[in-house]
Amino acid sequence: MRDRARGIRRPHRLSRLVTVLAVVPALLLAGCVSVPFSGGVELGGDLDTGVDVDVDFLPSGPSEGATQEEILRGFLAATTAAQNNYGIARSYLAEDAADVWNPYESTLVRAREGVIATIDESTLTYSVPIVASVDAVGRYSVADDAATQTLPAFRFVQEEGEWRIAELGNGILISQQAFPSAFSQHTLYYWDAAFRNLVPDLRWFPSRSEVATRIVRAVLEPPTSWLGQGATVSAIPAGTQLALSPVSVEAGIAQIDLTSEVLSLTDLERQRLRLQLAASLRAVSGVVGVQLTVDQNAVAIPEWTAGAPDVVPQVDPRVLLRTEEAFGFATGGDVEPLGTLSPAIIGLGATAVTLASSRTLATVLTAEGVWAVRAGDAPPVLLDERPGLIAPSIDGYQFVWSATAASAGGIRATELDGTVHDVEAALPDDARIVSLSVSRDDARVLLMLDGPGGPRLVHTAIIRDETSGVPVRLGELRDLPLNGETAVDATWVDEVRVASITRSGEQSLVELHELGGRSRPLGLPQGGVQIVGGNGGVDGVRVLGTDGIVFEPRGSGWQNTGLRASFLGTQQ
Repeated sequence: MRDRARGIRRPHRLSRLVTVLAVVPALLLAGCVSVPFSGGVELGGDLDTGVDVDVDFLPSGPSEGATQEEILRGFLAATTAAQNNYGIARSYLAEDAADVWNPYESTLVRAREGVIATIDESTLTYSVPIVASVDAVGRYSVADDAATQTLPAFRFVQEEGEWRIAELGNGILISQQAFPSAFSQHTLYYWDAAFRNLVPDLRWFPSRSEVATRIVRAVLEPPTSWLGQGATVSAIPAGTQLALSPVSVEAGIAQIDLTSEVLSLTDLERQRLRLQLAASLRAVSGVVGVQLTVDQNAVAIPEWTAGAPDVVPQVDPRVLLRTEEAFGFATGGDVEPLGTLSPAIIGLGATAVTLASSRTLATVLTAEGVWAVRAGDAPPVLLDERPGLIAPSIDGYQFVWSATAASAGGIRATELDGTVHDVEAALPDDARIVSLSVSRDDARVLLMLDGPGGPRLVHTAIIRDETSGVPVRLGELRDLPLNGETAVDATWVDEVRVASITRSGEQSLVELHELGGRSRPLGLPQGGVQIVGGNGGVDGVRVLGTDGIVFEPRGSGWQNTGLRASFLGTQQ
């Protein structure tokens, strides 16, 4: 009873308990196997709790005399544990099946326990509602609904008098409650088309399954489809493969042995390649840098002297706001003005402001339209005077983004000299644009829409002219699950998360959404009318109430910061 390909001895009794590397009582008190097989569809738990949760699932192997149904349920529970190449799960398989089963091909996330049906004396099926899936390179997709799926049939044989699974489909099935602990999220990076910024692409990998190797293999592949339509490129030459597997980590340095395509790159191209890989591995425990080799010989790569982008751009941690008398950063009980920008913004009668990363340029909404305001003596420039404009945004190319709420086709990117570029966007004709915000990597846009069908939150890639950087069109729209009856506002929280406010009656709901992950509620601030992000993920989010009170997240609720404002400024 031994896995001959892996040297894994098959346990026969329920003698293995869950090993806990951090205290997670609610997850572990359910029993030895610790994989919940019941419960309804939920919005998903907090994936950024501030607690470093590190759990090893070690479910039991098959017990003596187990029935086919017990073997099937035990196998499905054991797929929570990725250690030793899913060694415990393989102990439920016949030896030939254990050799060829590929658990990494796909992952299905189930809403609740499935139903087992008997086809014949040696075949069972398992039908279960699926809420999400993860593909072989870690891309997470939310199911349109929790429709029941029937997995490929499980055929059984007896080996030494014990039932084992002889035929099954590749991949694993896991409960949505166990998913956040069994899988870890990692952000892969690609470059924008001009090689100015790194663009994130969120992925999910089994927590104990050579994560560094899986990340490298994934980043050698194209990005998720909505980013791969002209908005991003890779510094990795086409055809490059991981020559030596697995990726080893020595003294904090990930040793990545690639095929010879990288040898034809220039020094700058090698720098971009190394940074792309290093950024993608930065969340892997114990990795602080990368060493690239070909045939295990080090590839010479000079260090960056200047021009390397920030992997995660940061802004001033203080709240940017407008009071009756001032505009600037809240500092204690005062407001620190932004040099000559603040009096110009106040003089225009601003109702919304987005501050560029340089802090010497802002785009401003007033009753007259959208303005560009620059530090120094240059007068403000009116860039868009169409009626019904929403709060503007600005990107790192210094294009001011403006849109009319009433027209789905009214998105513009305007240069500071007044040159207007219409941005093509395939929005529904009956959609009303509530908010528009460009990401800090200049490659993505977040849009909140409203219409007859209710609120809609979408993100999309920016397709630019390769030479000039002019935004030409928006790519494929990707929806995020949204509750509430009326759209209010949305913002970027960090590189891969956004937050939204919707309203149902008099109640405001804030939700957190991962681009390539899950969504969850963030509570009910009083009368939320605006939301902005800063640094520090959820901790940096601020909500403005109808009475001018600024709220910050505290636990599962929202706390009065003591600040009052007529509006909050957005930092790009």
